[in-house]
Amino acid sequence: MPGVKVRRVFGEVLAGHLLVDDSVYRNPDFEFAAAHVMSPPFRPKANKEALWRGLQSGDLQTTATDHCCFCADQKAMGKDDFRKIPNGTGGIEDRMHVLWTHGVNTGRLTMSEFVAVTSTNSAKIFNIYPRKGIIAAGSDADLAIFDPQATHTISAKTHHQKVDLNIFEGMELTGINVATVSQGKVVYKDGDVRTERGVGRYVDRPCFAPYYSAVEKRSSATAPISVDRSS
Repeated sequence: MPGVKVRRVFGEVLAGHLLVDDSVYRNPDFEFAAAHVMSPPFRPKANKEALWRGLQSGDLQTTATDHCCFCADQKAMGKDDFRKIPNGTGGIEDRMHVLWTHGVNTGRLTMSEFVAVTSTNSAKIFNIYPRKGIIAAGSDADLAIFDPQATHTISAKTHHQKVDLNIFEGMELTGINVATVSQGKVVYKDGDVRTERGVGRYVDRPCFAPYYSAVEKRSSATAPISVDRSS
């Protein structure tokens, strides 16, 4: 249609919404229910399969967690008024693990699709590919090394997040990250966090990623056409 502006739209799903449903809000334990209060809230069970299909079809391109930790005493601010419960849950520590266990191990995702929705697609959208999102000469040496046979049970008692409840509590995993490399340096190995304060670097995200060229062509093709009717 003449005058229509073309926009490229991307979709993202939170790892928690693939595996948790709104039944958590009906738990009679206030601390448990409040710990799951977040935006967007967890939805009915049927929505989980729809979101998995979105990842499989490519309609959803990335995964995230919307990680925002609040402990029980902070969530208690809404004890008498649920609207005052701080929004947010933990999850960033477990995102890759639960996606591997419930995505790759179940056949919902291939290993290549797992890499795409957890890393490569985001790097391309934010225009930092191939600096990030690929293992290649010249790319940053930021790597997550997985052992597909290693097992682990998620627990708030053993996780590294500073929060007292884990939305994936008790989930048994097969396939976990055993080492993490950042800037070519091992910063995590076998449960030992070795990060150092202040060593992070600013990553420039240039405007106009390559997909903008397609948007420009579409915009040109749908631009209004001027017709000379004077003759």
